[in-house]
Amino acid sequence: MSKPTDYFEAERYFRGGFLLLVFGGVLVLLPVALAFGNGFRSPRALAAVLIVYATGVAVAVVVILRNARARTNISAGRLAGIPVDARQRKLRRSIRTLQLGVVFFGLVLVYALWDTRNDPWPPRLVGASVNLLFQASMIWSIRILQKQLKRGDADHRQ
Repeated sequence: MSKPTDYFEAERYFRGGFLLLVFGGVLVLLPVALAFGNGFRSPRALAAVLIVYATGVAVAVVVILRNARARTNISAGRLAGIPVDARQRKLRRSIRTLQLGVVFFGLVLVYALWDTRNDPWPPRLVGASVNLLFQASMIWSIRILQKQLKRGDADHRQ
């Protein structure tokens, strides 16, 4: 017998992975930023650390998305046990949250680029690329959730 909560467990894994990624990034980048601010690191060293960090984030995002997709695909056959209205509400709420995240990161990007307009460009480029990576992953997730919502609506009408 399958559990109807498998879908929500996969979503919880997805959310937990990204929260761990964000908090881990703060723990990694905070000492580097403080060292740079106090003059212990050069701008080139900071740029190198940020490039390595951005590469690590990209790899981690791909791994998290693949694992979440695998968990969702495993439980995809078991979604019939979830009430359609509850699933649709959950999907719509997730879509709205991700859309707000895209808007927030867009505003943060504009503010950060404006605030650092006279600073060296390599750290700005790395920061902008990390921001755009987060936005792209959120937009990709929105598209997937919208497809699931449409598929659920089509299945519900038939």
